[in-house]
Formats: sequence, C-alpha cells, structure tokens
Amino acid sequence: MSETNNFKIIGNVEDFPEFPAHVKLNNQPYYIVEAPRKADEEQRYNLISAICPHAGGIVRPHLNELICPLHYWCFDKATGESTNIPGEQLDCSPLEVRDGQFLLQA
Repeated sequence: MSETNNFKIIGNVEDFPEFPAHVKLNNQPYYIVEAPRKADEEQRYNLISAICPHAGGIVRPHLNELICPLHYWCFDKATGESTNIPGEQLDCSPLEVRDGQFLLQA
C-alpha cells in the first residue's frame, strides 16, 4: 500500500476477483465490498472494517452478511449497517477506482 495525492492505494482491482475481499490496512483487517448502486450506475466499492464494534471480534462473510462469531452481531456486507442490532455499524468508507487501482481518500 502506498499514498498518492491524498489517497492510499489499497491494491489493483484485478487482484480481487471476488467480493468481499479481505485486505489489511495499517495492520488492521478490512473487506473490500461491492457497494449498493442503481441499475444504470457503474459498480462502486466500499472498504468495511472487519472488527465488530461490540467486542472486537473479526466478522466473517456468510451469505449477504458479515457475522461476528463472538455474539452473532450481523452486518450488511455492502454497507456495514447492522441487520440485527439497531444503530450499530462497521466502519465503512467509499473507495475510488482509478487507473485500475482501489484508492481510499486519506
């Protein structure tokens, strides 16, 4: 990972053939996920923390959710919003795709 013009390069798009894709950023676990979009929009992506806000467990993909194995808090895999605990959410940031790379605004 490197930085360019206030963006951190997460990696090459071609290196992530399936989503959610597990990545580490600053030694912390994250997932690159396909973000919600309208039918006529190009695919967008989010970077979602893999650390549950409840007890710090590492969430794992299961069907359309990210689930914490410690206490089964569940999160939408596209947005990080909790599906079973109102008001909770995984940290989520939009990614840009530029020149074949995923970029995170620094």
